[in-house]
Amino acid sequence: MIGDLIDHAAHFLPAQGPLQTFIHHNTLHAFESMAFTDAVVAASRLYGTEPFLPERVFHDHVRAGRINAADIDAVVAAEIPHGAEPIIPGGPNRLIFHSERLRYWIDIPAGHRLRWRLAETDALTEVTPLAADRRRGESTDLTSLWTHLTAVDTQAPTPAVGARPRESLLAETGVDADHLVHPVLIRVTAAFLDQGVAHWSMPGRAGGLLAAFREVYGGVAGPPDRFLRGLSTCLRAQHGWGSERTISWALAELRVARRDWGTVIADTLISLRGWAGMVRHLQERPDSAPVAAPPARLADYLAVQLTLDVFAARHVSRLPRRPVSTPDSSLALAYEAFILAQIMIVDLDVLADPRHAAAWLSQVNACDELTRRRLLHLAYEHRHREGFLGALAAHQRVAQPAPDAEWQAVFCLDEREESMRRHLEEHDPAVETFGAAGFFGVAMRYQGHADVRSRPLCPVVVTPTKTVVEKVVEPGLGSRRRRWRGRVAGARTLGRGTVVTVGLGLWHAAALVGHCLFPRATHRSIDALPRPPKTRLVLEPEFTVEDMAEIVSGLLRTIGLRCSPLVVLVGHGSSSMNNPHESAHDCGATGGGRGGPNARAFAAMANHPGVRARLRDMDVVIPDTTWFVGAYHNTADDTMTYFDTDLAPDGALDRARASLATACASSAHERCRRFESASLTLPTHRATAHVHRHSVDISQPRPEYGHATNAVCVVGERSRTRGLFLDRRAFLVSYEPGNRGLLDGLLRAVGPVCAGINLEYYFSSVDPVGYGCGTKLPHNITGLIGVMDGHSSDLRTGLPWQMVEIHEPVRLLLVVRADPDHLLEIMIGDPNLSLLAGNGWIQVVAWNPDADQMHLFADGAFTPYVPADIELPTVDSSGEVYGGRRDHLGFAHVRPSDAVAVTGVIR
Repeated sequence: MIGDLIDHAAHFLPAQGPLQTFIHHNTLHAFESMAFTDAVVAASRLYGTEPFLPERVFHDHVRAGRINAADIDAVVAAEIPHGAEPIIPGGPNRLIFHSERLRYWIDIPAGHRLRWRLAETDALTEVTPLAADRRRGESTDLTSLWTHLTAVDTQAPTPAVGARPRESLLAETGVDADHLVHPVLIRVTAAFLDQGVAHWSMPGRAGGLLAAFREVYGGVAGPPDRFLRGLSTCLRAQHGWGSERTISWALAELRVARRDWGTVIADTLISLRGWAGMVRHLQERPDSAPVAAPPARLADYLAVQLTLDVFAARHVSRLPRRPVSTPDSSLALAYEAFILAQIMIVDLDVLADPRHAAAWLSQVNACDELTRRRLLHLAYEHRHREGFLGALAAHQRVAQPAPDAEWQAVFCLDEREESMRRHLEEHDPAVETFGAAGFFGVAMRYQGHADVRSRPLCPVVVTPTKTVVEKVVEPGLGSRRRRWRGRVAGARTLGRGTVVTVGLGLWHAAALVGHCLFPRATHRSIDALPRPPKTRLVLEPEFTVEDMAEIVSGLLRTIGLRCSPLVVLVGHGSSSMNNPHESAHDCGATGGGRGGPNARAFAAMANHPGVRARLRDMDVVIPDTTWFVGAYHNTADDTMTYFDTDLAPDGALDRARASLATACASSAHERCRRFESASLTLPTHRATAHVHRHSVDISQPRPEYGHATNAVCVVGERSRTRGLFLDRRAFLVSYEPGNRGLLDGLLRAVGPVCAGINLEYYFSSVDPVGYGCGTKLPHNITGLIGVMDGHSSDLRTGLPWQMVEIHEPVRLLLVVRADPDHLLEIMIGDPNLSLLAGNGWIQVVAWNPDADQMHLFADGAFTPYVPADIELPTVDSSGEVYGGRRDHLGFAHVRPSDAVAVTGVIR
């Protein structure tokens, strides 16, 4: 029974693994069976977090025009039940009330602040400035209005006390027992999960957390904490008890009714959910541990926590009773109703009737802060959806066909590559670009020549069965340097050891000073020392010719690629200094890894003579003159690395290298506008140096912004978005409409991956502390598995503030070039898509390629959608749109250029 209760509670714990395998996912995965707006509210009550942005932030958007009156009216009409009857005689009905209420930001102070305002200002005698123009010239008896409203009994319900004994003790004494328990539990769990940072391994670790806890704290001397007096005796008496028996004993000692066991177990684990979630993750995925996972079991962790809870409860219960007072919300409600009665031009005399005053107060209470934030969020998303779909439709009216492709580049669908592709096409119109999942269909474990062990490079829902190894075929200087370093590290005599220690200490001290004062120059000098060896990937016999042909065929068919003489596959990743969340910037399609090896493996497969022969039998023809090259784009410093170039025909890569170098520099320039450290007048030729410094500066908390600003995903032909400035907001997935079978598999992979990225950014930006991990500045890496604030805190999950501070928290808008009936069949047939779309975690639009008509998914069906008729600005280059701007930008049509980048010079 207890095991079942623990399994149920575990669904509400974070699923994030160790830092090196950070993978974006829906933070509230346990709530996907609920409608999105209901789920975020339910989760906020469970976790004590925020469901939406603060109301003040939304009103900033109202003032900036990012939410307008039409958006508010459209949302209110859809979300608020209709009612023509006025709330009070002569007053507004419910629809008008909500629409009017959402237009105004009203500061309603609470507690002593409100009492001070009422007593010390003219708030009860002077008309509020928000209604001054409307009430000008009127004779209004505000004192009587206040008297009428405060005469109505609106006593707020008594806040419920949770089932955990800690809740009742807190209400009675004002002392939080968790403040006693958590520091001890954090120390114990951190020592148990440690991956080699600690010099001494925790005693009894092999027997599990509960056994190790008993061995450490069950000694004769006992623990030093005052509230744990008697714990050592108790633990010795429990010798041989399993975790479930210990949990049952603790719940009985805490006097928890059996009917409340499930709730108490869940609330207990959630109270320190970062650590509990990591224990659960390593229990289920021990292979994800950076070094070696200990025998982690969530039941052991719970047994330890409840045992500590027992002793904390005994200690706190002996303290004097000091009840915690709760603020009276009825006065704040009356004040809000008082202000709104002035704003909405109601007959104030009508409110002299207690029935009407009660009806007015009831309506004000019904449109509470949470309701307003929900509606304003929907209005915010409505403006975003209207703007994007309107821009997409307007772009079709002015877009021109692309010229015949002289070479092609396949990028990851990542929204950071949107600017890269756009700049590449602007500078070299003869290139054709595509977007695909960044593992390029090659699901594998990969071990580089310098790696200690292999790691999976594929989506997390895929379990790779094949391992690809990078083999050295010609050693470089780096290999000799590693051998020399190994001999130095093996110095065991006193004299040699002293010399080595002092020498290496001075070397690293000098390097540290260099990284602090001259980060870019130091990194370049150190990076230039080793010459990398020449290597090849060993694909066979792990992959047979049949396997490789299926992989190559699948990608080419899905994205509709008809081969030109050169095809460059561009994987991506990110490298930065002193950044615990570095892997969060890497490729989600490779499971938080870097996509270079996948691109390299695909190119090798596509160049394989046997594979090409097999492809011809499958009616997939790759011309003999076509050559595939794998490449890697570092999104932190915007550099390119090319693989196996010595195998390519002479001169085949010259133009591509030059064009991609130009695009990298332009993309870096566009990114720099978001960095406060970069001047808005920074010339393009200096942008690459600036982003490179960002990536190698150990004091830099923002090496890049990652997926920040992601908001939409377009699945369809590039011709529909080519030349459209999307401000790095769009995942771009290439798909040639017509092959329904391929679309099914494509959406099953793309939908959850993009939704996971989008939702993690949503929650980490809406509540940077509750769902994100707060600011990076106090973070300390703990046991190589995660970060804490300072020396002791919950294990922080989610994204740091420095990754999400510029993000717009809106749900992903997925636009698919497909017949709505067929798209609906796909969504119904896939459980993940069914939940995500059906419950509103993503918004879906079917863009029918036959009728060129859009359909919006809502309430289980697609309905025709007419995009807003907007005028799309036309510019000659992307720089005209973003130049001199740091804020979020609108969309624009970039006029095709005849210029061709063949020299790599920025123009």
